[in-house]
Amino acid sequence: MDEPLPPRADPAARLDEHLRRLPAGASCRGLFFQGTIRHVQRIAPDVDLARAAGLQERRYVSFSNYPYGDFLRLNAAGARLVKPGRTAEGLRELGVHAYDTLLESQIGKVVLGAFGKSFEYVVMAGARGYAVSLSFGKVEAERVAPQHVRYRFHEMPAFLDTFQRGVVEGAMRACGVTGEVRVTSDDVASAVFDITWQ
Repeated sequence: MDEPLPPRADPAARLDEHLRRLPAGASCRGLFFQGTIRHVQRIAPDVDLARAAGLQERRYVSFSNYPYGDFLRLNAAGARLVKPGRTAEGLRELGVHAYDTLLESQIGKVVLGAFGKSFEYVVMAGARGYAVSLSFGKVEAERVAPQHVRYRFHEMPAFLDTFQRGVVEGAMRACGVTGEVRVTSDDVASAVFDITWQ
């Protein structure tokens, strides 16, 4: 995760575009809100992240669903605190920690723990993980070659080339592999990830 992302417009500045593309009722599990808040608090303990994101402060229950638009706002504000002036890197870092949050949860221990440190099994199960965690969009996983999996994201405005890239990198780190996530995207709601590892 040390390599910089290619220069592009600040993804958090495209927040409105992401919000416009979200389907009505789009949601995700509270545990991901908890993970972002905890990570940002470690870096900026005196900042009220909810206020910085323009949200009312609330308690998030791990497996309850909350509006994904609020999650986007929270991550956009958090990324600016995590990496001032480098929001894309901040979103990517929050994605890495989102995978850690899932792995530490009860369901993550049951579902992902069964795969041990096998990144191939983890990455192939990733599409199902998105389906369980998010109420919108679709992710397809295809084994292209040994140690090469391709994800196709459809109708998922979710900071794909930063935050979601970080999620995959977090899985690599947790499994102890090194690799690359090459992202091709035409808009905020669709992308192809070519995931290779050693």
